[in-house]
Amino acid sequence: MKFENLKMMAILLLAAVSAFAQTPASVMEKSSTWFRGSKGWELDFRATVQYANSPETATQSGILLVGDRDKFRLAVPGIAFYSDGVTLWQWNKEQKQVLIKAVADLPATLHPSEMLFKYLNCKATALKKDSWKSASVYVLTLDPSKYGKDFTAMEVWLSASDYSPVRLSTTDPMGNVTWYDISNIRKMQKVVDAEFKYKSVKGVDEVDMR
Repeated sequence: MKFENLKMMAILLLAAVSAFAQTPASVMEKSSTWFRGSKGWELDFRATVQYANSPETATQSGILLVGDRDKFRLAVPGIAFYSDGVTLWQWNKEQKQVLIKAVADLPATLHPSEMLFKYLNCKATALKKDSWKSASVYVLTLDPSKYGKDFTAMEVWLSASDYSPVRLSTTDPMGNVTWYDISNIRKMQKVVDAEFKYKSVKGVDEVDMR
């Protein structure tokens, strides 16, 4: 019995030491490793904006598919975006109209695929353990200075089991806080280019703005 008690204490001590050994930089590196070796990622998200000095919030849900070299497909209610890395198609479904633009002409703030990787470009400055939806997570406080005046604060919540992102938050200079809740994130080993190109639909006007 004593041996079993000592064994249990040793296991608990080892787990505690392992958790203590985690640093902001090591957790960030493990999260970066989670993305490596995949050709694409698909996820569901819910973005909630909490406006400064106001009880009002705005919420938007969608599905995002991300490939390499600025390729993405974003679907939100009423609008779908396709980007093959060169051309962007914005399909406004209610207006039955597609706007065709050059990706190079778009401001960086309008690049949806950045949402998934934004935190990986920042230095992690603090780390704490928490829980989210009954699961353990690592919460990293980030230095957002890489993004200039776009953000004054950033934070990412990572799954403690595989270091994949489950929540992201950004604070803009006005004090507005945006939370991205991520679910059903999937790594993909193969994504065909056709997934990122709009296919003409009968009755939908196409306006080339390039």
